[in-house]
Amino acid sequence: MASIEIHAARSVSGNQPGMARIIEEATQTFLSGTPVMLASGDGGVKAWDGTTLAAGIAGFSKEDASNLATVGVPKTLSFGSVPNQSAAVNIPRGAPFNDGKIGFEVASDDNVFKGQIGPSVTTTPQMVGVAYGLTKDSDGHWYVDTTKTGVNSAVTVVGLDPLDTLRGVFFVVLRTAQQIPA
Repeated sequence: MASIEIHAARSVSGNQPGMARIIEEATQTFLSGTPVMLASGDGGVKAWDGTTLAAGIAGFSKEDASNLATVGVPKTLSFGSVPNQSAAVNIPRGAPFNDGKIGFEVASDDNVFKGQIGPSVTTTPQMVGVAYGLTKDSDGHWYVDTTKTGVNSAVTVVGLDPLDTLRGVFFVVLRTAQQIPA
């Protein structure tokens, strides 16, 4: 069973959920809602490796990765050539804008995220307040994994989603797992 995209549901402070837009690493192909981390060498955004729990999660992507050839260099969709303008490009209507960066909702104490628990599990009130890990589903989306606890934890469930009573949860990223300090 597929999982939904993880996204910020609200903030604790009542403000707009915190976001950032930073250069994207090369060859990234993840989906919107993927946990992301910053590369240690150049600070580019890449998909979270799923194992770095100490200061490993920068946030959750707001858009699909662009599969850039070079870190932070925009990828412009173009076709053909423009007569008498050798440096010009034809950009198809509706082509997505790309500036070499990717937006993500920051993993901070203030942002509360909405996601789902594992496909074979249903929510119970006892899950609230418990720390769990994250796992990538077969469809490329991520979910809160109730089989990962203790040292494998990355998030804490803070509530159950009344609109998705089977699998929906609200969670915050553990302070120890947050890569960008608030």
